[in-house]
Amino acid sequence: MSGIKNRELEFLKSLIDVAAGRKKADLVIKNANIVNVLTEEIYEGDVAVFKDRIAGIGNYNGIEEIDASNLYAVPGLIDGHTHIEMSMLSVTEFARIVVPKGTTSVVEDPHEIANVLGKDGIKVLLEEAKTTPLKVFCMVPSCVPSSHLETSGAVIDADDVDELLKIEGVIGLAEVMNFPGVINKDEEVIKKIISAKDYPIDGHAPLLSGKELNAYVSAGIGSDHESIDYNEALEKLRLGMRVMIREGSAARNLSNLIKLAGNRYTMLVTDGDRTIKDLIEQGYLDYVYRRAVEEGLDPIKALQMCTINTAEWFGINAGLIAPSKFADVVLLKNLEKFEVVKVIANGKVVGEIKRGFSYPDFVKKSVKVKKLSKEDIKIEGSRRARIIKVIEGEIVTDEEIEHVEGIDVNRDILKIVVVERYGKGNVGKAYIKGFGLKRGAFASSVAHDAHNIVAVGTNDDDLCLAVNRVAELDGGIVVVDKDVKAELRLNIAGLMSEERAEVVAEKFEKINVELRKLGCKLKSPVFALSFMALPVIPKLKITDLGLIDVEKFEVVNVFVE
Repeated sequence: MSGIKNRELEFLKSLIDVAAGRKKADLVIKNANIVNVLTEEIYEGDVAVFKDRIAGIGNYNGIEEIDASNLYAVPGLIDGHTHIEMSMLSVTEFARIVVPKGTTSVVEDPHEIANVLGKDGIKVLLEEAKTTPLKVFCMVPSCVPSSHLETSGAVIDADDVDELLKIEGVIGLAEVMNFPGVINKDEEVIKKIISAKDYPIDGHAPLLSGKELNAYVSAGIGSDHESIDYNEALEKLRLGMRVMIREGSAARNLSNLIKLAGNRYTMLVTDGDRTIKDLIEQGYLDYVYRRAVEEGLDPIKALQMCTINTAEWFGINAGLIAPSKFADVVLLKNLEKFEVVKVIANGKVVGEIKRGFSYPDFVKKSVKVKKLSKEDIKIEGSRRARIIKVIEGEIVTDEEIEHVEGIDVNRDILKIVVVERYGKGNVGKAYIKGFGLKRGAFASSVAHDAHNIVAVGTNDDDLCLAVNRVAELDGGIVVVDKDVKAELRLNIAGLMSEERAEVVAEKFEKINVELRKLGCKLKSPVFALSFMALPVIPKLKITDLGLIDVEKFEVVNVFVE
């Protein structure tokens, strides 16, 4: 018998001894009001823990004991769909903020870091996660890059899907955003689905309906997080899809879908859509749980949606306080308000979460841009032009056609550029309306999905200064008005900061303050800018290859011929 099998044998024998009462538990949570999300009961008992597993429920003695009298014991929360990178925090800092609030597991779609660093980025993220109490289960990104209309740092093909699915902690295929590719039998997309046929396959199918939805589901795609109204979600449920109800800082779908909440095929998720300020002040999945209860959902039903329902879809050995499950238990003062007293993750009481991971240089030196000059971003000509029109609160855009003679602040016609950051030197440039800047410029290396550097400005000098400063920082967000007014360094793949969450939040707020001083009227300007380079979301977008007509799915000229 191998060494690994021997260790498993000894572990299981000891677990059985603790469960049978023949051996003291490592930890016992005494006299708790145990919330059983399977039977929907609450009853008093002890929870016995051996190493990282629950050994038994009943009456136990432990080496260490916690008196949980008058407290509720609930399973650790599991976010079934998130993107940690969108928090702009390292995995350690993300864990430091969310675990003490009751989230002990997340299902991570790392397509942000995968677009920058490919397979190696995913592996680094998983390595850091091992140094924290947060369990990070990864799905393999299915759309890297999102399309041929942008330059990304990597490609993940069907062979890569095969390789990544063999890695510990990788549990399925992430949101298949290319739903036209599924319906139209794109061979590379179908190959990826076949590679993951024995694993959960998540979907991404906004407004898909009828026979096209049937075709999408028939390929083996089992969930969706993009439903925005009741009928859309109900149709997906009727076809056997798990419906993930998203409630974030910007995308809020819970109110419209509350009638379906509580069905065992529904889950509560964040989709990574929680601002740093909201994470710190309001919470993470615990916030979404409270929102569901506020909407009138029974607390135990709400708990099911972020514990057992999620665990069952993904095959995660958690989500229920029962023998053999991971010992992830949250002790609450109040069930409805989810007031956390103590968190046990992997069988240990969670204390201060400290940084214990160092990123390799290839992660922190991922921005390869030659110094940008005004010549690089010149748009020659003065005639009728296609202009990207930003829509407040939306990631879709509109198209306007107006006579343009260059940047015109009075008409809110600004310049937008996308600078390729992986060493090829492409620069896309166009005009945009909706940001409302009266002076200055700002730039960011957070630009879905390829994460090239995107910038909007009122003049070429400030645009170049902003882009070049982002490159000097090895990634980040920079606001300039003749000189740098605010900046946030994001040198982990150009997406995440090495600093503490509170520092990141403070610097991010300074960016928003400075943008308001420059005249910006958008509620979330950095968020809006980050989606201007995504060529799979209508109607008009821009990448390093140029202006993109998303409906035609091709590069078009800035000027109308």
